[in-house]
Amino acid sequence: MIHTDAPQTRAQSQGANGLAAIGDLLACPICRAALAIESTSLRCAGCGARFGMQDGVPMLAVQGTSETWGAPQQVDQSTAYQGEYQNVEKAAAYNLHYQQRLLKRLTTRREYALIGRHMREVGHSRVILELPCGGGRMTPAFADSADFVIEADIGMGQVQYGRATSTLAKPRAWMTASAFHIPLRDDSVDGTVCIRLAHHLPTPAERDRLFHELMRVSRRFVIVTYFDHHSLKNLTHRMRHPFRKKPPKLTMTTARVAELARELGGRLVAAPALFTISSGHRYALMVKEGRRA
Repeated sequence: MIHTDAPQTRAQSQGANGLAAIGDLLACPICRAALAIESTSLRCAGCGARFGMQDGVPMLAVQGTSETWGAPQQVDQSTAYQGEYQNVEKAAAYNLHYQQRLLKRLTTRREYALIGRHMREVGHSRVILELPCGGGRMTPAFADSADFVIEADIGMGQVQYGRATSTLAKPRAWMTASAFHIPLRDDSVDGTVCIRLAHHLPTPAERDRLFHELMRVSRRFVIVTYFDHHSLKNLTHRMRHPFRKKPPKLTMTTARVAELARELGGRLVAAPALFTISSGHRYALMVKEGRRA
């Protein structure tokens, strides 16, 4: 069990100072005006909204989906998924699953290699946002490529688990945040890493909103995963679907990812597969046009 009232870890100590270090990057997730950091909360200079803190973590997540950005509400939405890891014990179980199973450890090793390849392409960064950060499983794959890392997740349990277990020395700040309403200014970070979120979003409207927000806050690049519609794994899923209780995964085509990159002022540089046969996940690198890759 993770005890969040235990003595501060190195990561928690970093987090206490990290928020002040990114104060000028923050923006209200509701109206995008500047946020003032106060002793126990953050206050929006525009709409006057206040956002509390829990264990020193700013609670900046806006719950909800299309209805929160003025689009028609859909029958299928990711609202339930947003509440999946608010509990630290459930977050711990998810993260331990990746640590204890051999195949999951091999998957993590491959993910590190793909992200490392993209990081070598884009070069060093001042600030990288990781959203969702989960319990910090992916952070070591790119932390050495940045001076500062912002770890954000809509699940408070994931943030708590990550802070309690991390051993990285990298300066960081933590917050809760929705990827549909990222509480940062436009072009405020060099790049954003978004791993294993898009395939949980059930509608094109949610996926488009995700890509829009990732590209909005990123000055140079975005690394984002999606489940390839044309992958062998997805073809197998669809063929077996009538005989299985579990539905096929939510997918995107690489052509659509490239189109979104262009629509948002960038280009798709590469989208290597996690595994050609056993997985449909692709790890896409999108860069802003006119910016150093």
